[in-house]
Amino acid sequence: MAYSIELKQKALAYLEQCGNISTVCTAYNISRSTLYAWIKKQEQGDLSCQSGGNRGVKVDRNKLKTYVEQNPDAYLYEIAEVFNCGTSTIFYALRSLGITHKKRPQVTKNKTQTKSKTIKTG
Repeated sequence: MAYSIELKQKALAYLEQCGNISTVCTAYNISRSTLYAWIKKQEQGDLSCQSGGNRGVKVDRNKLKTYVEQNPDAYLYEIAEVFNCGTSTIFYALRSLGITHKKRPQVTKNKTQTKSKTIKTG
């Protein structure tokens, strides 16, 4: 849970007034480690919350879309070699673009023989 900057400033101002960490923690219902982190941040000059980091995109979606339009018969592993990433990365990128599977692996043409039931006589 992220605390507001105003609350952090009030708690730190109260700490300067009373000088007792336990009193501040009970008054503002925060843990000691949280207060110590705020003190450290105040010394650095920034009380703002950390912004969440976004994961980088491995494959440029526009380039992938144009490549698939130019090469509609390409397998996932071939596209992955071009973009220097894994096949699962290409799979999820194509799925996010709304592009369906282009090819499926070939199945053997000959059917495998099943064991026929033999009747034992005798």
